[in-house]
Amino acid sequence: MFTRSRLMKFCTSVLIKLRMDEEKANDTSDILIEADLMGHSTHGVRLLPLYIKDIEAGNMVVTGQEEIIKDTGGCLTIDGKNLPGIWLTKKALSLSTERAKLYGTSTTLIKNSHHNGALAAYMLPIVNKGFVPIIKSSVPSSATVAPFGGTKALLTPDPMALAFPTNNEPVIIDISASITTNNMIADKISKNEFFDFNCLLTSEGVPTNDPKEVFEKNGTVMPVGGLEYGHKGFGLALGIEALSQGLSGSGRSKKPKSMNLSTFVQVIDPDAFAGLKAFKDEMSFLYQECISNPPIDKNNKVRMPGQQALLKRIKSINEGINLSQETVSALKDISKKFDIIL
Repeated sequence: MFTRSRLMKFCTSVLIKLRMDEEKANDTSDILIEADLMGHSTHGVRLLPLYIKDIEAGNMVVTGQEEIIKDTGGCLTIDGKNLPGIWLTKKALSLSTERAKLYGTSTTLIKNSHHNGALAAYMLPIVNKGFVPIIKSSVPSSATVAPFGGTKALLTPDPMALAFPTNNEPVIIDISASITTNNMIADKISKNEFFDFNCLLTSEGVPTNDPKEVFEKNGTVMPVGGLEYGHKGFGLALGIEALSQGLSGSGRSKKPKSMNLSTFVQVIDPDAFAGLKAFKDEMSFLYQECISNPPIDKNNKVRMPGQQALLKRIKSINEGINLSQETVSALKDISKKFDIIL
């Protein structure tokens, strides 16, 4: 088990040793560890070795500032200059939150961003202030998902997150337009495991549960809805890529080579509409109606999105973060390489 403070000290020390600005190192470490706290281990500190590799290859810029391309007050477009995506996304959320107080809603687009981790990990600080944060992200430099009915990879899993406050705990929605994600595939391969069901396609379009089919044999990831209803996930992906790549002006036509994200960040202030109290009252009622809905299995009651993650977060804070053997081994290798105590 690892405490949050122990992992923060280790991760930030490693990133600073790689000459990353201290604020960027702190933000990056914070979101990676927050993902582990919430149980999103595929997007937690297991990504640190990949970030280190990209820093050493020059694909992630560790110092400097973003460039503001356009600023109309409620709308902001930023060139991330391949700086740490987590730092850029946190900054965009902060800017949009402040501007949402003025305009009711504020949207920030980021192009040329490095990877930004688990989107759910950003939600709590914003939603706890009574705002509704939304993040939609895509990777124009990558392709693992085919359009519905196709066999050639063109899109990415295209994640999105949305959170909203209630009179009790918030609801945190974190989904992707594909059944599984690239990091989950990589995690299965590292553990030499197969998926429990067919969520992938071979290069010929045959359903499979072998993760190696995607990364090693030109297979693809099924969109949400699978073989029968994958047009739903396909449509969701197109919408996310329109809002992230289209609005930022940085998409697949640019043919970027290394890790390169386009991200849509929006924050809504309920007080600009019917009011925060009315919002919380309505969503609290809906929350209760959902969890009290008669379950199919009496031993498995209806859960709200993010409910399990919030419970895991509390447990992890109290009892420590449990990392996989593969992740611990990777961190030990980093410890030896950089002569930093884990």
